[in-house]
Amino acid sequence: MSAAGNQDWRATTSAALEPGIKIPTVLWAETPDHNGRSRLAVVQNRNASVARSRRRSCLHCSQPLPAQTRTDARYCSTACRAAHWHRRARLADRLARKRRCQSCRKAIPLTMRAGVQYCSPRCRQRSYREREAEATKPRKAHQRLVKERLAADAPQGAPLDIGRAQVRPISLTEAKALIEPYEWLGTMPAVSRYAFGILFDGRLGGAVVYGDEYGENLGVWDRYGYRGRIIALQRGACAHWAHPHSASKLIRRSMRLLPDRYKAVTATVDGAAGEVGIIYQACGFDYVGTMCAGGRALVSVNGKRISERQAGRLTGTRGARALARLGFNVMPTRHRPCRYFAFRGNRTEQRHLRAEILHLIKPYPTRSAVALVQQERS
Repeated sequence: MSAAGNQDWRATTSAALEPGIKIPTVLWAETPDHNGRSRLAVVQNRNASVARSRRRSCLHCSQPLPAQTRTDARYCSTACRAAHWHRRARLADRLARKRRCQSCRKAIPLTMRAGVQYCSPRCRQRSYREREAEATKPRKAHQRLVKERLAADAPQGAPLDIGRAQVRPISLTEAKALIEPYEWLGTMPAVSRYAFGILFDGRLGGAVVYGDEYGENLGVWDRYGYRGRIIALQRGACAHWAHPHSASKLIRRSMRLLPDRYKAVTATVDGAAGEVGIIYQACGFDYVGTMCAGGRALVSVNGKRISERQAGRLTGTRGARALARLGFNVMPTRHRPCRYFAFRGNRTEQRHLRAEILHLIKPYPTRSAVALVQQERS
């Protein structure tokens, strides 16, 4: 800067420092540094700055802005700026979702916290009581619901005599025609070995299908000594017009018709279908519950449910995400099938086979208890 320029700035500075003279907001003044050398520095009109800061307040906490803040500052601190941004983001999210109360379905006020499901403590308490009542209310299995629906549409026939019913081997085609309309999955096993039916005066009233236990190939049953001697009861159903005790007679009589090499019979029930295993309890099976920890996935394609094993056989993978990318409808669930066991042979053989899983045997579950546990898990 030239000498003339310096003189102009010195004159402006000296005039600004005189009392009673209004100065602009920003000035250049010559001030000494720590070494005693002169330098040009910015001088602000502190009177005007203080007056402006008193008129402004923070947009978040509404407190006056400090005197040293910029003229365009809107927040008193970084924390207030971040808090105000998050509050606006939450408000925009609530407006976009249009939250509704899970109980009364009224709009939830925007002032309530994010993630709230009820508009008031009254609705929250009402929903809790409804869940408790629903949890203790017994549920019906899928097959039972199908039977009741078909029985309501069909005329009531003459009472049947269960003593005259005959249990004999049938073809897999006959078993498939009877089981699939009642089956929750709507499909038959990929590999089935034996099929048996119960007939009333020559009319097929129920069917069961036995096949290989898939865990045998993985060595699951080696520790119990069941390799080569275990078979799975894979599917079973009775017609809506059949005698109420047809299922228990069919299962027990069909077990006698199996080849002699099979000494252990296992069956599973699916809690996702509302099954508890009442029929297996009536047949004297032993209950061991879930033998594998973790959840599983319910897979369907084109409206038809299939098992994870069948989905893996079709696609080469059982992963939920991989199946979803391939176009399958996949819904993860915590309900794993529970297992029952029954044994064949003389009393010594049955006692020995049962002793292998004695530490796994549990009391029979009830429908109310199972519903309560499922409610707690969900």
